[in-house]
Amino acid sequence: MPVVAALSVLPVAAFAQERVALEVGTVLATSSSVHIDAQLSTVRGQLERLFIDKGYTSYRLVKQEKSEVSCGNPATFEIPGGRHLQVMAKDTRGGRVSLNLALMKDRHTLMRTDLTLGKRGTIMVGGPRYEDGVLIIWIGARRLGASSPAP
Repeated sequence: MPVVAALSVLPVAAFAQERVALEVGTVLATSSSVHIDAQLSTVRGQLERLFIDKGYTSYRLVKQEKSEVSCGNPATFEIPGGRHLQVMAKDTRGGRVSLNLALMKDRHTLMRTDLTLGKRGTIMVGGPRYEDGVLIIWIGARRLGASSPAP
């Protein structure tokens, strides 16, 4: 009986050691001018395709953060306007990364969702109003692989 219990714990331990690289960026989208921040060159096409029908003509990178975490351990990213985004990698099967996201302000949860991103996947979400526009939040995640167990 103890052998069965020990074997059933092994997959959980291996799962907990999976490492994930997270990236969260915040972009301010406005219609006050025609400008796209040079730092957004890699996501310019996505921004224009996804948000052009909203009338936005200017995109400015406000903040970008990166973090590496083990599955099951959340990372917190500051979002302008007194908000923060908590991101927890849940699983990395098949090269995909399953995430749990929670957008918070003070102690209130504004949004909570689960999603799965493909290899080197990124999602963009039109977010809350900020200054003279809206914030667009992108979340990227990729599997780094299992870390070595401690000796």
